[in-house]
Order: sequence, then C-alpha cells, then structure tokens
Amino acid sequence: MSYKNHFIRLAIYNRFAFKELFSKLNECISLENYHADSGLFFRSIHGTLCHCLLSSILWYSRIAEPLDIAKKFPFEINSYWSRTAEEWEQVVKDREKLQNMIIEECNRWIDYVTQLEPEQLDKTFKYLDTKNVSSERVRGEALDHIFNHKTHHRGQITAAMTRFGGRDASPVLDLASMPTTEEHKT
Repeated sequence: MSYKNHFIRLAIYNRFAFKELFSKLNECISLENYHADSGLFFRSIHGTLCHCLLSSILWYSRIAEPLDIAKKFPFEINSYWSRTAEEWEQVVKDREKLQNMIIEECNRWIDYVTQLEPEQLDKTFKYLDTKNVSSERVRGEALDHIFNHKTHHRGQITAAMTRFGGRDASPVLDLASMPTTEEHKT
C-alpha cells in the first residue's frame, strides 16, 4: 500500500468509525447519559465529540487551507484549549447537528487526502499552535496524528458507552471490521 493510500484508508475508516459510533449512540445511549459526566477529559460523550469536531476543523485550517472559522463558534477556536469542559459542551448543543457536522468533516478529510500528490506527504507546513507559537510539521506525520487522535477519543467514548449501556451498547470499531466496499466510497 502506498503512503497516500494509507491516508485515504485512514480517512475512510475515520468516517466509517464515526458512523458506527453514532449508530450505537443513537440506539443505546439516552440523552441524559450522553450529556452526563462520564469521567472523560471533556466531561461527557457530547463534550468529547465537540472536541473531536473542533480539533478536526483546527487541523484542517492548519494543513489544508485557512478558514474563517471564528464566526462559527461561541469563542475563537484556538481559545477552546484553555476553556472548561462545560464550555466545550456548548460548541454545538444539538446531538444530531454535531453528528452531521462530524461526518461532513470526515468527508472533507477524505476529499483532502484523495487530492494530495504523494510528494506532498513528505513536505513540511507551518502553522500557529494553540499557544500562538509558530510550529512546523511534516504533512504525513500530521495526518497520522489527526486520524489517531480521533481514534483515541472514540475509544474513550466507547468506554463511557459500555459503562452506561453494557457491552452491547459499544460498537465494534476495529479497522478490520470496516467492509472493503467502504474503502471504495469516497
């Protein structure tokens, strides 16, 4: 598998895993438990999903194109990293809207990695980090971080889902469980 195809596969898996997660969330987890303090870093399942959305938007603006994202959310996006878990939960209040926005982000990442030229993966890009410090990364390394970061938080969410609904409430999110036909849906 080529380096580029690796990232296309991760981007498609990212969307697949979120769809599976949302399907089980909507089927098995009450709104009360969805918003309950789950002991997660961002307090609740909802707060953690808000973090997944904002971190995705932030990284896309760093790596792909500057976006006018300041108007979309209650606070300037870089400032969220110093805010409380309760403030994270207010980013997008509606569960269904948040899920749709995350899937839109997944599709945007699929489009982005699909259009990349292979040599772009080894090139560096510059960006401002959350402390407004100029940083530089290799694009491929950043993409690995971006997709693995979401996997990390989906793992936290599935642990909370298991706590609230038992083993049957947790989706199977193994990469090997993604149908091969999913890989061809870009």
